Amino acid sequence: MTSQKPTSHDVARLAGVSQTTVSYVMSGRRAVAPDTEQRVLRAMSELGYQPNSGARALRSKKTNVIGTVIPYHPGADPGAQHQFIIALTTEARKYDYDILLVTADEGAPGLRRVIDGALCDGLLIMEVATRDPRTDVIHQSGTPAVFIGIPENEDPILAIDSDYESAARQSVELLRERGHRRISLLVPHDESLTELNFISRFRKEARACANSLGISLLEHQVDVSYRHVAQYLSRLAPVAGDALLLAPVVSADDWCNALRDRGLIPGRDISLIASSWDEERAHTPDRPTCFDMRTQELTERAIQLLITRISSRPPDRPIRHLVDPRLRMGTTVMAAH
Repeated sequence: MTSQKPTSHDVARLAGVSQTTVSYVMSGRRAVAPDTEQRVLRAMSELGYQPNSGARALRSKKTNVIGTVIPYHPGADPGAQHQFIIALTTEARKYDYDILLVTADEGAPGLRRVIDGALCDGLLIMEVATRDPRTDVIHQSGTPAVFIGIPENEDPILAIDSDYESAARQSVELLRERGHRRISLLVPHDESLTELNFISRFRKEARACANSLGISLLEHQVDVSYRHVAQYLSRLAPVAGDALLLAPVVSADDWCNALRDRGLIPGRDISLIASSWDEERAHTPDRPTCFDMRTQELTERAIQLLITRISSRPPDRPIRHLVDPRLRMGTTVMAAH
């Protein structure tokens, strides 16, 4: 027969105090005389009493939970989101934190609800828009938060992301070195995607770099689903010697396969550079030239920034961190004829 676990009533009896006093010691909601608090703590230790997680959180004013705000929207890349979530969860556990996913697409009101509910010690905010209203919510509330994305807002917030400007610049420069003087930039047309800051940053830098190098860059908005790729290919009518630059979220696998169906082999007849490519989940015989956006390093630094912010004062100015991408040369870039 196993003995019952000790209760707060047992602690109160051993410490010679009321059960209410034990509750105050555990929750920290009211001051308790130091000697009384010590008697309660000794009684808890002697009995092996473990308060529930809610009581521990009240006492420490910490939940040991990090909220990850990742709203769903049409055209989202679930594979990339899952990779991020796994990496964030793994890194958070190193600091004894759990991850709470907040997926409702409620914008600023949804963020206020999470903050008002005191569900988390801090927030990681993803799917950041170019002009994101959530920066003001974080600034006004003083909530510890790190944005994974670089908004244009001037609110004093912490933000970190891969350097998509660098990826765009390196892409245009590489195509120019290979002799291309005309580039088709493919960007997603869904409004929920075009407003995302990393896509906007990639587009702007690609245009700016092409302009500075005297290269013609034509932007085409495309659907991100495979069944529409053939339709867009007919509209683009690429020919041998052309160059395609795929913005984030546009699938390199789908475009490589569709080009092959039209008799254009990437790297032999046409050049293609993707901003990113998931080799482990690839479904194309090609190995696209792309960028390693260093997701692991990004998530590690994001968690570290948030842990530091939880125990420090809010920033008094916008602080932006960028993780340099690494160019991965594949087989899909050719020398222009």
